[in-house]
Amino acid sequence: MSVTFHAALAVPVGYVVTCGCTEATALAAPYDTYEAACGAVQQLNALPERAPLPGCAMPETCPDYRLNVYELDPDGEPPVVNVSNINATRLLPLLGLSHQADDTVGELTASGVLEAPGEQDGESQGTVIPICVVDASGQLPAEQFLGRVLLALALTPDDTGTDGYEQGRTYYGGRPAGYLQRRLLELHDLALWCAAHGRDVVWG
Repeated sequence: MSVTFHAALAVPVGYVVTCGCTEATALAAPYDTYEAACGAVQQLNALPERAPLPGCAMPETCPDYRLNVYELDPDGEPPVVNVSNINATRLLPLLGLSHQADDTVGELTASGVLEAPGEQDGESQGTVIPICVVDASGQLPAEQFLGRVLLALALTPDDTGTDGYEQGRTYYGGRPAGYLQRRLLELHDLALWCAAHGRDVVWG
C-alpha cells in the first residue's frame, strides 16, 4: 500500500498497446481511440504465444503476461513519486498536509497497530500484524504545492533514517539516511514539471 504523487490527468492524445516497458511504449504505434486499442489488445492477448514487443526490456518475461492499453499524455511522460504508507506518514506532514479528516486539501489517517476484534477485552486472537493505514488524497495548483515543498526542504532537518526491525517472521524495512530529502527533491521536480505544463499536483 502506498501514496502516489503525480500530475493531474490530461485528455490523452492517443493510446498504445504495450507490455509496459518504457522503450516498448515509446515505439508502439498509436491508436486514435480507446476502442481501437482495446480491440487490438484483445486480439494479441488471445494468441497462444507472442514475441516480445520492439524495445521490450524483459524479452524473456513480458511475453508470458498480458498486454495492456496505455494512454498517451499530451505532454510526454509526467514524473511520478510513489512512497510507502509508513513513509507517507512522515512526508505528508512535512508538506503541511493535515492529519485531520476535515482538511480541505488532503486527509491522512495513520495507526501503528491494527487490533484484532476482542483484543481490547483481553481475549487473545493470536498474532496481530502491525500495519500502517493511510487514507490520503488531494490536489493543489503546482505553484502552491511547490511552495510547500520549498518550505519543507528549508525547514526539515537532515533525515538520519531508521533501522528495520523484525516481529515474528515478518521484517519491516527501515528508512535510509537522507530519504526524506531525496523524496522532497523528487516532489520539487514534479511540481516544476506540473507548473511548466499547467497541471495540478495530485496525490492519493
